[in-house]
Amino acid sequence: MQGNCDYDKINKDIKLLVQRGIVNPNIGKAKEPVPAQIADQNKHALKHGVTLEEAQGFVDNAIVMFDQGNRSLYVSNEGNAVLLDENRFLISAYRRDKFDPGILAILEVMNDVK
Repeated sequence: MQGNCDYDKINKDIKLLVQRGIVNPNIGKAKEPVPAQIADQNKHALKHGVTLEEAQGFVDNAIVMFDQGNRSLYVSNEGNAVLLDENRFLISAYRRDKFDPGILAILEVMNDVK
């Protein structure tokens, strides 16, 4: 989701979801997605059956990105990908059918700001 999103409001809404126990408290801070090219992957990265090409699509089509310290979580409607900030290594990726209730709630928040 590129453009004029109110990330202060998005982060407040997500904080409420964290307080209600719906979203993991370690989700990080929501930001506009920063374009990234996956450089490589570790062994764990594709354990959910996602291909490297699919994971790159999740990054390319992310509607929100979460800054998690040394890594970034890219959330798209199709799936999620987690990249290390230092080297853009893919460390995890999974499709929408594996989303937990917290990620689904985040997608609702994002769809409400469209």
